[in-house]
Amino acid sequence: MENISSIAIPAIVTLIVTMFAGLAIEYFKHIKPKLRYSVKESVPIELDDKKIGANIIYITNPSSKSVKDIVLKIRSKNIEIKNGGVKTTIGLDYEVVENQDSLEIKIPFLKFKDYLSITTILESKYYIPSKPEVTVRSPDNFKLIEDDEPSDRRVNLITVTYIVPAIVASIGVGIALAIHVGSLNVDKFDLGIARNGQGTNLTLAAALIGLPELAKHYVSNETINYYNQGPFVYSLAKATTDLDKVRQYGEFLEATLEISTRILPRSKATLQFFIGKIKLLENKKGESEVWLKKARDTQEEEYDILVEFFRNEGINKSLSSTDNTGNK
Repeated sequence: MENISSIAIPAIVTLIVTMFAGLAIEYFKHIKPKLRYSVKESVPIELDDKKIGANIIYITNPSSKSVKDIVLKIRSKNIEIKNGGVKTTIGLDYEVVENQDSLEIKIPFLKFKDYLSITTILESKYYIPSKPEVTVRSPDNFKLIEDDEPSDRRVNLITVTYIVPAIVASIGVGIALAIHVGSLNVDKFDLGIARNGQGTNLTLAAALIGLPELAKHYVSNETINYYNQGPFVYSLAKATTDLDKVRQYGEFLEATLEISTRILPRSKATLQFFIGKIKLLENKKGESEVWLKKARDTQEEEYDILVEFFRNEGINKSLSSTDNTGNK
């Protein structure tokens, strides 16, 4: 009897384990793959008697199963919508179809952890919604999950209890350090509130002016500073022989200044300076001097550094009539 029980018990356990394993396999066979998406709300701004908004729509596959032939449709009724740039998993294929009031992004497949992010530019004379309408279609049977703003009470409690005091403490330390090194010019640092949304604003400006390759550059970079964009865009303008393109690069920097409500004086002066430089490339000396004067008035120290750096290009000669007035 003991021999029988010693054989029977392992056999029964093996049978039960095998049954549960089979049920588990069947369960995972029939579980639906998931697609997860989110929409970053925009804050509309006014520009040239129009209302402009930018959203970032993000879609990813968090499940182990692939989803094929995905069509992501972004629509805002009676509002013009444009592609402001796409960022994806390396090597992911996609196609963007632009209509008057909608965008369709066709993706052959999304594998596990594949993603696509698109910046949309909404334009209207009267009204811009905080979010466009988003629909996702596929012949595969899948579950669509929308990521909303975090609302879990536990997460909020942790945030209030730990994170907020930490942020307050770090701000206090930052202020203390700033006071301690008061001899330094705060505009030497392109940090703080002025950095919020810099990449989004640059993407928006590029899309508005009609420079999709530039919009794609900004949407594909995680860390963007206004300060560096003046020389970067000027180098692009100087490298092209297309005068329309040169004009667009200058208009892009102007649009960036209009859109960017929070920008440090050093960065603002730099953008104004390079608008002036681009105006010289267009042979618009009068307009160039206006922008260069704006740069000097915004922050003279930065202006002087840039003039000295570009003195071999003859910029000082173009400013001689202004500088001789004693108003420097």
